[in-house]
Amino acid sequence: MKTQEVSIRANMKVSMKPDTEVLDEVVVTGYGVQRKASFTGAAAVVGKDVLAKKTDANFVKALEGAVPGIQMNNSTSMPGIWGSIYVRGRGSLNSGTQPLYVIDGMPVDSDTDDNSLTYSTNNTIDPMSSLNPADIESITVLKDAAATAIYGSRAANGVIVVTTKKGAEGKFNINLDIKQGFVTTANNNMDFANAQQTMKLFTDGYTAAQGGDWQENYNYLADDYFGWDRKSSYDWMDAISRKGYYQDYNLNMQGRTGSTGYYVGLGYLNTEGLIIGSDLERFSGRLNLDTKFKWATLGVNSSYSYTTQNGFSLSTAGSMSSPLTAAVSSQTPMDPFYDSEGNYANINNYNPLALMDEKTGELNQSNTQMVNLNPYFQIDFGKGIYAKTTLGVNINELRQYQYWSALYNPQAQDYNGLGQQYNSKSTVVTWNNIIGWNYKFADKHDISLMLGQEMQKKSYFYEYYAKSDFPFAASGMRDLTTAGTDQGNEYYKQEARLASYFADVHYSYADKYYLSGSFRRDGSSVFGTDNRWGNFWSVGGKWRISGEEFLSENEIITNATLRASYGTVGNQDISWYAARGFYSSGYNYNQMPGMRPTSIPNPELTWEVSKKFDIGFDLSFLQRIHLTFDFYNEETSDALFEIPLSMTTGISKTYQNIGSIRNRGIEFSINTSIIQNNDLNWNFFANLTWNKNEVIKLSTDDPLEYTYQIIEQGHPYSQFYMKEYVGIDHETGKPLWYLNKEGDETTSDYNAAAKRYVGDADPKVLGGFGTNLTWKGVDFNLNFNYRLGGKVYNSGAAFTGFGMAFRTPLEDVALNSWTPENKNAKYPQYIYRDPNNATATSSRYLYSGNYLRISNVTLGYTLPKTWTQKAFIQKLRAYVSVDNLYTFTASDFVGYNPETSANGVIAWQYPATCTFIGGIQLTF
Repeated sequence: MKTQEVSIRANMKVSMKPDTEVLDEVVVTGYGVQRKASFTGAAAVVGKDVLAKKTDANFVKALEGAVPGIQMNNSTSMPGIWGSIYVRGRGSLNSGTQPLYVIDGMPVDSDTDDNSLTYSTNNTIDPMSSLNPADIESITVLKDAAATAIYGSRAANGVIVVTTKKGAEGKFNINLDIKQGFVTTANNNMDFANAQQTMKLFTDGYTAAQGGDWQENYNYLADDYFGWDRKSSYDWMDAISRKGYYQDYNLNMQGRTGSTGYYVGLGYLNTEGLIIGSDLERFSGRLNLDTKFKWATLGVNSSYSYTTQNGFSLSTAGSMSSPLTAAVSSQTPMDPFYDSEGNYANINNYNPLALMDEKTGELNQSNTQMVNLNPYFQIDFGKGIYAKTTLGVNINELRQYQYWSALYNPQAQDYNGLGQQYNSKSTVVTWNNIIGWNYKFADKHDISLMLGQEMQKKSYFYEYYAKSDFPFAASGMRDLTTAGTDQGNEYYKQEARLASYFADVHYSYADKYYLSGSFRRDGSSVFGTDNRWGNFWSVGGKWRISGEEFLSENEIITNATLRASYGTVGNQDISWYAARGFYSSGYNYNQMPGMRPTSIPNPELTWEVSKKFDIGFDLSFLQRIHLTFDFYNEETSDALFEIPLSMTTGISKTYQNIGSIRNRGIEFSINTSIIQNNDLNWNFFANLTWNKNEVIKLSTDDPLEYTYQIIEQGHPYSQFYMKEYVGIDHETGKPLWYLNKEGDETTSDYNAAAKRYVGDADPKVLGGFGTNLTWKGVDFNLNFNYRLGGKVYNSGAAFTGFGMAFRTPLEDVALNSWTPENKNAKYPQYIYRDPNNATATSSRYLYSGNYLRISNVTLGYTLPKTWTQKAFIQKLRAYVSVDNLYTFTASDFVGYNPETSANGVIAWQYPATCTFIGGIQLTF
């Protein structure tokens, strides 16, 4: 509050006016805490109240729509599955694109295991789903160089700083949060045809291809080909779907006794997936302690979690044993679930119910254990001088077991089942030591100086072994110990080191002018012997305009700041031995052990460097309306790029520092308090990010062309490049494409059509908005998130609803395909085996990725304290919440979910889920 001087009189009433509120807010940067007023970088903070509203096992999902500049890339709702995240766009061509995660000041391993059994099937469990969101106090997303450069080699893609709950001032509290509910299928337009509609379409297509009498063809297909009773209709997607049960329990104790603070948290999460065979169970515990002495602080932050995840392949290439693939690509509405004796029918064609049988079906189980241990010790020497040492130990252990059913998987029947065991362990040990000085002199000068040293060791190993021939498979014995025949084994390990020295300085004058600078020197074992060390730096400045005299008494503009920063950060996220001449064993000859070179030495390989520029403006009106605007330009040079080698070397590719990619964009956010009084508080927020991604340089001038996309200079990284579909020739029913790269001339000859640039997978604009309202004991929250301008390609359309090879069609396709009697139809003529290439790769299955989603609705009521205190309860709140209530999509989109993986491709999608929960929060 602003200082006031008033004359003393009887019955005085003084109305205090608030000073600029941001002066005392803080930003957690990982190595320490800075006042928001003196912070010159671009960062966003998400509090525990935002995290508490979401039900996903992964806390990162709560950032979508809540933080400008955050783009989630996750095409599945299967519990616990990894989805990539971009901070201000994709920042690399071939090396890592994911942000650095820092928990309580220590970096942790957030990488997926590229060697795991599930990596290639888009079914990798996310390490961050092992962290219990109920233990998190806040999340800070660091974006620009002024905020991230202190992390040097690991900060090119942004930094996500997680601060967990600590011992709070005040008396001992026990908090209990109970959530229960269910998941169900979210709204979509994937309505498959029934048996009658399907059989009519199949007969139309068969007759168009083979000729003959339509009724005779119908009789042949119904009676001889499918053996259909002409009455039954089987909905396979409905058969493999369910209402999954959701339960989440959290108990924590928090407080401070004397100089010792403590937080103890226990959590249990069990959520069933929407599709049978998918679920996640997590046990978690956390213990945070700190003790303050007169001259020192001693503490430890520690956590443990054990997670079991069951799932199946989500590959866009299609996996026949996946229930999603089997339900719509292998089975039809004419195929029964069971035969006349009650056994699974049609097991030679991947019956998904049989494949997911609880006793004798497939197993795809992943067990993870994550341990975080961070002890620290700080000495305060007085005069603002301190020293701190922190040790961080992060252990992530993965065990996967995959069993191919001896009874129901046609591929595994020949060798009576296959079991594969995969174990891996990743360890990150980090030790940092810092000395700092915070000092204020002459009442106007503030200086903060930090010098630090850090060393890090990363270790990783995996082992793999497999067996076949399960003699007791019919009795449910699927464990690897019951198998009879070895099918090979493998072992691999690697290590990497990082040594760092850094400095950080902040200076402010009169709380109006702020300067900051940082420098970091990193040495990494990943790079060549000639270039292991990299230097990274940043400078930033800020002017608090509202601190000037001409605005100091302004009651409308209560805060106005202008800030700018520039700096460099690095990327070393490539194979740990990419710069080395590496030999691999196991290449034996004539019963003699052998090795061969698998990579060539590259002593010149060095850091990928991202140059980040940011200019921002913060403005507040009446202490109620807060605006933030940022323009950024980030260009990555010396990009670590895999280039092909002549096969005469025996090696297919190697890394070189060639290439450049750029992201340029705008971020805007608004937070406003519409009404604020003792009984009623009503707030509104909105944010928007516009980002343009562009490839500046590749290893050669020639583009890299793939089936659906092209990586080319002057275009976005995720540029779609394919033949452009026009529609149908309503006279012939044939599909039409544009003939040339430009112009309006069309052709019905697929092979004659030229490829065109038809869109980009990344959205042009993304963000979120929402409102929350509290009235007496009632609280209400409504959140939205959206994307505009991106494209989605369905690479599996020919197998999931649009195909012409006797696969279940969508109802819309069955009813609106061209026939001589229906020439104004929506889709080309359905002809068996598709002689006109109507389902070949083209923009016919390239949809708009625009959507607006009601991401969360929460309604709660807190009983008055006068009621609850009689029962020794400090707080009792009951609430209901819905995640992903409804998604509004573009008119041309066909699918379960417009969200995709990073490349913008979907196929055999796991349907989006809608989660309903009810909960009770108790504080004693």
